[in-house]
Amino acid sequence: MELRLLRHFVAVYEERSFTAAARRLHTAQPPVSQAIANLEHELGLRLFERTSRSVLPTSAADVLYPEALFLLRRAAEARTLVRGDVGRTPVRIAAVTSAFPALLPALLPELPQWDPVVVDLGSSEQRHALAAGRVDLAILREWEDPSPDQIVLADERLLLAVPVGHPLAEADTASLRGVATERIVLFARDRAPVAFDAIAAACAEAGFSAEPVAHVQSEQAMLGLVSAGLGVAIVSEILGLTPWPGVRFLRLPGTTARSPLRARVASGDPLGLLPVVARAFRSAQRALGFGGDDPAQGNAHRPTASDAEQAAEGTAPAP
Repeated sequence: MELRLLRHFVAVYEERSFTAAARRLHTAQPPVSQAIANLEHELGLRLFERTSRSVLPTSAADVLYPEALFLLRRAAEARTLVRGDVGRTPVRIAAVTSAFPALLPALLPELPQWDPVVVDLGSSEQRHALAAGRVDLAILREWEDPSPDQIVLADERLLLAVPVGHPLAEADTASLRGVATERIVLFARDRAPVAFDAIAAACAEAGFSAEPVAHVQSEQAMLGLVSAGLGVAIVSEILGLTPWPGVRFLRLPGTTARSPLRARVASGDPLGLLPVVARAFRSAQRALGFGGDDPAQGNAHRPTASDAEQAAEGTAPAP
């Protein structure tokens, strides 16, 4: 069974479309259709039911899918070992872009035994990638409750980002009520629904509904527009830990809305990543001084980063 056929099968299975699978594989549709036909002939089973409107996997495809993911991953690991990275296991990390400046520089040095490959993805994309076995660790802003395969890193406070030269730029704090009439740069909700909802909740708490002057796909785009003077933005605390040209970050005392940051792994944490992520995050937290609120307060059923560290040392408190 050729790995090429399995790659085509996984793409069709996940996309539920030969056309979308071809785009993902950077090829034309006929080779994808032929690969699936060859695989079905080799197995003697039909893998997909095709109609004019849909491509649906059969029960045989449901059985083959996790095995195909495993074989493709083992092939990738074999290539890494042959290249000379003996003793280093590949680990695929996906993270929201806000985690890159502060958290990842603390996390990656904690992974000397792994060979990390890092991509930036939105939270929703990370959930799908993790479920499909395309990533081993997701650092995201969505939560599934309850689950032993994830931890709370922080429930971050929100900050107000204003351009240099704004009347508030020299202040340390601001009130959201005072910017109710400002133009606001906001996430596109389909890209970052949790962050969008946290910002919407903060605005509602201040007595107004945000009227965005622009919807963006990333924090970098958001801060770029703030720097250009297009408007102000409400951002998560971790984003204000590193300087951004032309932007000032102000605290928002009295705002109770929070932006959650979570770490999630494959079922059972097969690589033992959660305690490592917990240590790295606490190190970054101490060095940079943020997220002081106890994210687990009133949520005792939600495992925190400290719990993961204690569990690794055999000292976790009884539930």
